[in-house]
Amino acid sequence: MQRWVERPEARWALWAGIVGALVTGAIGTRMIFGYGAQGAALGFVLLPLVAASAAVPIGIWGAALGHVVLHLRGRSSEPKILFWVALAAALSLPAVVGSQIWRGRALEAAVQEVRAMNSAELERAFQESPFAHDKYFLGALAQHPGASAALLERIASLDDPALSQRMWSLWDVMGENRSGASVKDLVARHPNRKN
Repeated sequence: MQRWVERPEARWALWAGIVGALVTGAIGTRMIFGYGAQGAALGFVLLPLVAASAAVPIGIWGAALGHVVLHLRGRSSEPKILFWVALAAALSLPAVVGSQIWRGRALEAAVQEVRAMNSAELERAFQESPFAHDKYFLGALAQHPGASAALLERIASLDDPALSQRMWSLWDVMGENRSGASVKDLVARHPNRKN
């Protein structure tokens, strides 16, 4: 342990972990306030645990990034294979974050398009959209006032456990569903749903 603390990568790991915990805390706080008072107390109790658990992998990523930077500056005499492993680890976090941001933005755009659709377009979107199996997209369809009873029945008949789970998201994909109701609940409440 003593040898690791003395390594220059340790500072990179420490600061990356701290920044990761702070960013996670800020995002978590935004989400808690975004969904109102329901569950806010529990959210604030769990927030430090979530931030601390995010700090660990981000700190490891910071150590990898630090090693890459130090190696490129000629300040690391470790074997070359360690550089390549650290480079792969350092590139992995931005790649994952970038792909998640791209997917979240694409999902936001798809949900926004649903809000402007008519009944026939909703049916076509349910069949053809690349997000047709995404619970947030299905939630947007289930909230739409023009959703037909047939479409609502098709959504209700989907056999996916995620559709019975409450929803929350960082992205603007919830529509008027501020309570985080599940897709199945949204379908059941819809005025066009046949009883």
